[in-house]
Amino acid sequence: MNKLKTLMAATASVLAFASAAQAMDDVVIAFAGTEDPVRDAEYVFIEAFANSLAEHGVQSVIHPANSLGKESERFDQVSQGLINVNVANGGTLFKASEFSHVLFLPFLFSSEAQFDAALENSGAYDHMNKDTAARGVRIAGFAMRGGSLGLFNTEKPISTMADVEGMRFRAQNGDQVKYMEAWGARPTVVSWAETPNALQTGVAVGHFNPPSTVVAAGQVELLKHFTPMDAGVVPKVVMLSSDWYDDLSDEEQGWVDAAVAAGTAANRAWAKNMVPVFEDIIQKGGITITPLKDGERDKFVAATKVLWPDLVPQRIIDVIAPHVK
Repeated sequence: MNKLKTLMAATASVLAFASAAQAMDDVVIAFAGTEDPVRDAEYVFIEAFANSLAEHGVQSVIHPANSLGKESERFDQVSQGLINVNVANGGTLFKASEFSHVLFLPFLFSSEAQFDAALENSGAYDHMNKDTAARGVRIAGFAMRGGSLGLFNTEKPISTMADVEGMRFRAQNGDQVKYMEAWGARPTVVSWAETPNALQTGVAVGHFNPPSTVVAAGQVELLKHFTPMDAGVVPKVVMLSSDWYDDLSDEEQGWVDAAVAAGTAANRAWAKNMVPVFEDIIQKGGITITPLKDGERDKFVAATKVLWPDLVPQRIIDVIAPHVK
């Protein structure tokens, strides 16, 4: 009888171990970019994330290039638990979190390290996830595209705020229209898909982006000048399905959290190394880099900062701004 009990206990232990080991199914990951560990910021994060999970015997199924749908479609699938991990653009996050708008205010952050520290110290993730919980989405982190925002254009070098007077820049949305007008420009809202045509036809003469975006979009040959402004980082949003994450055991959630940390670390190292690479690519492609003259960035900051409360409620700005060092 004792032998039988021992055998039964041993069998139960084996079955329990096997069940635990098999409890976490393959992780479905979706994003808009390509599986390029050299040029694609999102994939750098995803590759490290997947490799971290693989250490625990968990496999990842990666769907690149919008193969599971465009931004809004992927967001809906994350909400429903059909996609476990989605790397999305900021506009997608805006739909689910009022708080998240503050992260994209121009001239709030000038570096990725500043962004990361402010989010960690301000409790920003708690605020965002309180917003997104109703949509079944959990914000786990951000993947940086590398570099910071500046002005690209086809017409002339820009070294002062007066240089942008009357220039027709492509604006992403109404918010960009407001602060570009404050700089003295004449912005016009153009979708990103239509931007190349707008540049070629003169509907717009430039836009507000980092070199990494211009390289990724294949626009180097369409532009002639770039002015670095350190006006903000360019984060992509790492979203998890709340239903999926909440159904994981504590141990499995720990694996996912560690995978997010691994992906973030790999992405930040990549982003830092790629800044000079992207700048070299645009210069070799014929784009001249012109820095702002002393004191001119302060003029852009002042003209923009006064508009922040028009773009984001002051109560939200007050949560994070004190932590920007």
